[in-house]
Amino acid sequence: MSRSLLLSPRWRKVWADLAGNKLRTLLVVLSITVGVFAVGMVYSSYLMFQRDLAGSWGAASPADVSLYADPFDEELIDSIRSLRGVREADGRFNADVRVRTAGGEWRQMWLTAIPDYIKQKVNVVRPESGSWPPGDGDVLLERSSVTQLGMVEGSRILVETAAGNKRLLKITGIVYDSSQLPSLFSGRAYGYIDMDTLEKLDEERRLNQVNLVVEPWVLQGKEKAPIEAVGRRAFSKLEQGNTTVTWFLVNKPGEHLMHGPISAILLLLAVMGVLSLLLSTFLLVNTVAAILTQQVRQLGIMKAIGAQRNQLLRMYLTLVGAYGILALVVAAPLGALAASALTGFMAGMFNFDSGGLEFPGRVLLLETAVALGGPLAAALWPVWQGTGRTVREAISDYGIGGVVPGGRFDRCLDAGLAKLKELPRPVVLSLRNTFRQRGRLVLTLLTLTMAGTAFMAVFSLRAALYAGLEQTLDYYRYDVMVQFTESYRTNRIDQAVMRVPGVKAAEVWGYTPGRILRDERKESENAASSEVTVLAPPVDTEIIRPVIRSGRWLVPGDENALVVDTTTVNDNPQLTVGAPAVVKIGDHKLRLTVVGIAQGVLEGTYVYAPYGWLSGAIQEAGRARSVQIVATDSAPQAQKTLGRAVDEHLKRQGLKVKRVTPVFETKQRIQQRNGILIAFLLIMVVLLAVVGALGLAGSLGLNVLERTREIGVMRAIGASSLDIARVFVLEALCIGLISWLAGALLAVPMAALLAHQVGLLFFHYPLDFYFSFTGVGIWLGVSVTLSLLASLLPAWNAARMSVREVLNYE
Repeated sequence: MSRSLLLSPRWRKVWADLAGNKLRTLLVVLSITVGVFAVGMVYSSYLMFQRDLAGSWGAASPADVSLYADPFDEELIDSIRSLRGVREADGRFNADVRVRTAGGEWRQMWLTAIPDYIKQKVNVVRPESGSWPPGDGDVLLERSSVTQLGMVEGSRILVETAAGNKRLLKITGIVYDSSQLPSLFSGRAYGYIDMDTLEKLDEERRLNQVNLVVEPWVLQGKEKAPIEAVGRRAFSKLEQGNTTVTWFLVNKPGEHLMHGPISAILLLLAVMGVLSLLLSTFLLVNTVAAILTQQVRQLGIMKAIGAQRNQLLRMYLTLVGAYGILALVVAAPLGALAASALTGFMAGMFNFDSGGLEFPGRVLLLETAVALGGPLAAALWPVWQGTGRTVREAISDYGIGGVVPGGRFDRCLDAGLAKLKELPRPVVLSLRNTFRQRGRLVLTLLTLTMAGTAFMAVFSLRAALYAGLEQTLDYYRYDVMVQFTESYRTNRIDQAVMRVPGVKAAEVWGYTPGRILRDERKESENAASSEVTVLAPPVDTEIIRPVIRSGRWLVPGDENALVVDTTTVNDNPQLTVGAPAVVKIGDHKLRLTVVGIAQGVLEGTYVYAPYGWLSGAIQEAGRARSVQIVATDSAPQAQKTLGRAVDEHLKRQGLKVKRVTPVFETKQRIQQRNGILIAFLLIMVVLLAVVGALGLAGSLGLNVLERTREIGVMRAIGASSLDIARVFVLEALCIGLISWLAGALLAVPMAALLAHQVGLLFFHYPLDFYFSFTGVGIWLGVSVTLSLLASLLPAWNAARMSVREVLNYE
């Protein structure tokens, strides 16, 4: 016996509605699945990000304060541990060296020596493979550096020390250090050695960094001030030990190093989730209303044979609930898998551990609420209206009574269409049918318009990102940068560089690390300050093109003038145009005035001062620490070759080279970072296009099903199959074009808002607004294509039915 025969009549009808009309069931389930999937993926991704970031960051016992100083003895660490408010402190030594990659290029590397790898307490480095801890002459590579260097375990790397000597180290393992910026973002590699190996690299067996964690009672939410107070005591303790602190860094409690980029991505995720949920909600209201309208006469018949309103309510709400359960079964696992894939991808980019697939109970509860609560809420009013009709009203309804014009809009529309006598009759009928049921049209347009708005806004954000990237890359008008370990006379540097074949021009700059102090008071040196790189180009330089966001660039005659970049301003909001700035360089405390704010170039924190004034202020007049070279051939391989030639020639001339950087490598890193966000935006665009496609297909597909009997009337009076198909295709195209136009208008403010917020989160300055007409054109093509696909097949199938079959359709 069939299982359906065991059910009561009304539940058999529910089963028949589900199984008997498979196309409608598929469309409704897909409509609900869209919203459930989007919500599940976004919320799961958010929770997985939180879980994995907190796990990776917390497992390392991250430092609340880091102090970098001139070399000091290990005994100072014990005295810092005894300070009030300090829970734990560790010391280490960082050697800034150069390493030869597998491709033969020299890259910067930070080799860290830790006195005792087994007893680490702060910024803990964890082994992943190979030997542990490193032995004498061995090095462990941080996992984000492996790809950058192209090295594997067991191979040997050639290291050049600060003194210019070369040493071979054996790679014996891979480690993970969550306290370091990924090599992709920092541009440097990381390695870990023991103290014996440190001595072989021409360094003292001492420490130059302190990392400390404060006691829990010091922490006050996200406030940094209480942590700074403890850090100042450690600062003073180091200075009492006859060492000079060069950098004092206070971390925001619980905030990962990549907080800014990850926040930008989470913002985009949230926008996508909200939009997808709204799209799904509008689609559900439209879908349920269409189903009830289609079954009005069935409601009248059931009422005529004794059905009560509460029974009909339960029956139709159960049907809607069944749709929601089917959607939940499909969307929940897909959302979890998509979230896991997204989190794994981001973990690889931002160098944190991915915990893999997880199906949190709260996500399932939210998905269940969306899958059941949303459809039921959307269905309640249409069901209540539909079940409230009298038997006479319901049975006499043929689904086409609304065609009779009754309002001013209808009369104006009909008058306008009457003037278009040259249009074929099917076209006029399509235009009239488009506005026949305006409530349903509004919901359909809302769905399509929101999808189109988001699609075009994301393309505009992508255009803004590319424009910002071009501005950043245009900053570099030179091809190779050379830094020296000490200052040399400018004419000596210039003469040596110009003798190298392939050098077209050279410009000597001041280049030195510094710190931004809060004010001129002595105690401000002990406060948290920002490390910056002070560049001192000639004021008439033409080999860089900074983008000035406010104020001006350096001009001839400037003395204590300073231009700061947006990254510096983000750390030091007091640095506005016209404000004073105190910069400490070595033992010199310089008082300057901010004259301009330049766009950051994503490669560090830079401030600019005029060479002539700065070199005299730090007692290096006529001397410099870097040279920027313009090559006769700017091709990447030519830059590499020239960089190696300059490096070797300068060393033969007795100049100690610290770093040689072909500019194309810097540009490549910047492009890779932007590529992460742009790739994520493209994923978002595809998902929004899918949402729009499902919304349009569901709405128009149900619209065609509802009007099947109308098709029969048209066939009965002589309409051909092609004429019938054309009516529905043109109607769909009309809806698609209206939604496209409305979406294009709304995309302008939404794109501007996204450019502002994403720019602040990712780059520390609002992106310039660019409207993408490419995105407008693409969405026009998408709208037309989706309209055709959503309407053509159902309309064609209905047009092929016989007159008798169509008129008997319920």
